[in-house]
Amino acid sequence: MIIMKKNILKKERRAFNAILIALAVALSFGWTARANAATAESDLRLRSVSGEIAYVDAKLGELRLEGEETRNRRYPTEFKMNPEATIVTDPKDEKFLGIKDLKEGQHVTVEFNWIRGNWRDETVASKIIAFPMPELVIQEVTGELEAIDGVNGTLIIEERPLTGQGGRVNLVYFVFDPRNIVVMRSPSPESVRLVLNPGDIVKVEYWVGDGERHARAITQITAAPVTKSTTTTTTTRTTVTR
Repeated sequence: MIIMKKNILKKERRAFNAILIALAVALSFGWTARANAATAESDLRLRSVSGEIAYVDAKLGELRLEGEETRNRRYPTEFKMNPEATIVTDPKDEKFLGIKDLKEGQHVTVEFNWIRGNWRDETVASKIIAFPMPELVIQEVTGELEAIDGVNGTLIIEERPLTGQGGRVNLVYFVFDPRNIVVMRSPSPESVRLVLNPGDIVKVEYWVGDGERHARAITQITAAPVTKSTTTTTTTRTTVTR
C-alpha cells in the first residue's frame, strides 16, 4: 500500500515538474517575442530627404529626386507613392494635396520609414511636403519671324530696335512645346489655329530656364506680305490657362 502511494506521488511530482517546465518555456518564448518586437520597433526609424523632383508619375506612383542631399547614398532617391497611404501637404500642413499635384522641378521633403541596416527594394513615401513652385518671370520680345518648326518646337525671330532708336538686329532663339504653345492674332486674346509665316511680325512671351528661352505664347501682330512667304508651318492650338 505504501509502495503504491509512493508511485502515485512520483507521478504527480513528474507531472507537476512538466507543467513548470512548459510554463517556463512559454514565459521565455513570450519574453523573447516581446524583446524582438521591441528591437524591431526601435530599429524602425522615420527618415526624410529633400530635393527637387526629377521625375514623377502619379499613375504609376513613382517619384525620383535630385539635389545636394540626395547625393548622400545613405538615403534613397526613388520612392513609391500610394494615393491612399502617401500624405501630400504644404509646409504648414494647411493644404491637403495629392500625388497628382506634384510637378517636376518642385522642391519637396519626403518622409519614409527606414529599418536600420536594411533598405527595402521599394521605399514607400509616407509623407511628402511640397513647397510652392517659384513663379516664372515672364518676358516678351517683338520681332520678325525668321523660322519656326512646329514639330520639333523651335522658333527664331529677328529682334528689331524700337522705332527711332539705333542698334543692330539680333536673332533670338526659342524652344516650345508644340502641344501647349498658345498662338494668337492681335488684337484678339483668344488662341486660334494659325499659320505663321517667315516675315510675320510677332510678339513672343517666354521664360528662361536651363539656359534656354521657353516660349509659352506667340502673338501675330501683322502678317507677312504674300510675296515674301516661301514656306509655312502650321502650329497646333492647345488651350492653356494663363
